[in-house]
Amino acid sequence: MKKLMTLVCGAMLAAGILSGCGSQEKAVEPTTAEAAKETTQEAGEETTAEAVKTEAEPVDFSFWCISAHEAFYRSRIDAWNKENPDKPIQVDLVSVGGSDRQSKLLVALQTGQGAPDFCDVNIIHFGVYYDFDEIPFVSLTDLVKDEEDKFIKSKLDMYSYNGELYGSPTQAGANVVFYNTKIMKEAGVDIDSIVTWDDFVKAGETVAEKTGKPMTAVETTDMYPFQSMVLQKGSDFFDEEGNVIINNETNVEILEYLKSWLDDGIAVTMPGGSNTSENFYEFFNNDGMGALIMPLWYMTRLEEYMPDLSGHLAVRPMPVWEEGQQYTSACTGGTGTVITNQCENQELAKEFLYFCKLSYDANKECYLQLGFAPFRSDVWEDEALSVNREFFNNENVFGNVAASLKNSNAIHNNPMVPKAFDIVSSDVMYSVFEAGTSTPKEALDRAADTLNSQK
Repeated sequence: MKKLMTLVCGAMLAAGILSGCGSQEKAVEPTTAEAAKETTQEAGEETTAEAVKTEAEPVDFSFWCISAHEAFYRSRIDAWNKENPDKPIQVDLVSVGGSDRQSKLLVALQTGQGAPDFCDVNIIHFGVYYDFDEIPFVSLTDLVKDEEDKFIKSKLDMYSYNGELYGSPTQAGANVVFYNTKIMKEAGVDIDSIVTWDDFVKAGETVAEKTGKPMTAVETTDMYPFQSMVLQKGSDFFDEEGNVIINNETNVEILEYLKSWLDDGIAVTMPGGSNTSENFYEFFNNDGMGALIMPLWYMTRLEEYMPDLSGHLAVRPMPVWEEGQQYTSACTGGTGTVITNQCENQELAKEFLYFCKLSYDANKECYLQLGFAPFRSDVWEDEALSVNREFFNNENVFGNVAASLKNSNAIHNNPMVPKAFDIVSSDVMYSVFEAGTSTPKEALDRAADTLNSQK
């Protein structure tokens, strides 16, 4: 374990953290029904008593989760208990804020006490746990080994290390484009004619000329759409062996391409710096730009924070670099649900996690309840997903983009990924697009030097 981690954890412990949310009481394993047969003689006749069933006691689990997913998890817990009366569970589901959740989990796993049985771990932080002498999560590989062809492989790879799966994805995380149809109509742009990025740029030029508004926005304190476009073109910040390739020719060219969008007035820097900013919510909600490049999961955020877009927002596939290319989209962001090594009832926990997130029904319900694209491709043809969504131009959103999700690229995860994400978000994007103090090549070369010095 790196010395820095130990120091951070010591400081956090001194400040006080959430204590012992894991299952501390001994769980009672559910029992199978036993038939009790009693034979008696009465008036020469033999009578048989009915089988007596013992009632199973629920097994206690603890779960630190993302608040936005809490209602979904509760529905899956209820469904499990309904379908498995012989193996009931009782889950202490606690919604914990993102950075707080990750910090508390890190300390609990380093000290060996106080970790929950289940925890949602954001992809930004997942690689940190690969730096432990022994990865502190239960392997989930056996849960998917007989169904590997049904999952988006790259999505499972995001939460895997040395051939073992340690986290269950929540959704495909595949990127799409949300088009403001009011602006597109005013500009005379047919969004279904936008197939390649060059088409997107030409449409952006028309939008800027006809409406005086930018086509899109680029983050300066996060990575969209840079990382999405990097992955879609088959590149990454690291290769499969963990070597730093963040400053390769492909990545430099993409960053230069995005810089040209700003220089030509096709794009602006995103108000507030990122897609989570209230400044951006207001900007996009007030028809501030023509299109937003984000994963499909952003649908729920649009509905909640940008209600005035209802009815004039259409969802289409991410444009490609050239027709027939290997990857048609990119899996970015996301949360992997883990079972920690402090869980006492690991086999039952794995059964529930499969039911909750990896099963066919779980993937279907996740889309219906949260709008998250299923990472199981066998769910894509389910009629339940073929529903028109009034907010999104009253169209069948998933039907519009499903074909583009099949070949989605994702990151090569390793212990250095969190650091790379931080450098790109806090330095590269800002210095190139906001401050203008670095060229794309200078910023990426600096990032590569920093990462290589810390390996």
